[in-house]
Amino acid sequence: MTASFSWAAGLAMCLGLAARGACAQDSSDSAAYHALTQTPIAALAPLFDISVTGGEQQARSVAVHARYGIMSFDSHEYTHDFGLSVVVPVGSASLSATGGYYFPNCTDHACRSHVMGSVGLSQNLAVIGLGRRSDGASMDIGLTSQIGFAHPSDTTLISGAVSLPVSLVPSPRGLRLVPYISPGVGVGVSRPDSGTEAGLQFLFAAGVGLLAHGFTATVALSRVFLPGGNWLVGVGLSFGDR
Repeated sequence: MTASFSWAAGLAMCLGLAARGACAQDSSDSAAYHALTQTPIAALAPLFDISVTGGEQQARSVAVHARYGIMSFDSHEYTHDFGLSVVVPVGSASLSATGGYYFPNCTDHACRSHVMGSVGLSQNLAVIGLGRRSDGASMDIGLTSQIGFAHPSDTTLISGAVSLPVSLVPSPRGLRLVPYISPGVGVGVSRPDSGTEAGLQFLFAAGVGLLAHGFTATVALSRVFLPGGNWLVGVGLSFGDR
């Protein structure tokens, strides 16, 4: 837990310093929104991993997560985001690597698609038992840190985020539904040929996951809170021993 706190604190500090330096040149909340929503951090639903499922559900082997997100520009234009994540257990935490594809569908065909990627570290911080039984339900608090990257046309997008998922994990019996919320904060940096823009945005996700032996499934709503921004609907499916 100490290592994860240090990793997240270091990430938050680096992101803050980077944003401060970039903001001195030409700060833009819109640039942060675009960097976050065009990289896996906000283009896909949150990973349904140890930060949500809790300490007793620690991954024991590598898991593969297929992820999809859809967001509307207006009533006729949408962006479709596809991602594949590999999650590897590292002690009591998990390390993830995601590769994805950002695919906007504009009626005028002016939008361009691009490849995107991210890495992340997740940890379960606390398990609060509910009720008197030791094998009963629990409220779990986790920590997730991510860094994202994309290079559409002549622009470089860099993003980072730290989130604190809070979930309600039922007792370990058969198929289980795990509702959760995940507030966080993110930084996005856009580096076009004309200069660098950056900003800080709050993030929020809420969803429910299905927890079973050997696989999980999740559906979630998430948003980067830029005025006028849209909600993302995301789904995910994973395979791997738990």
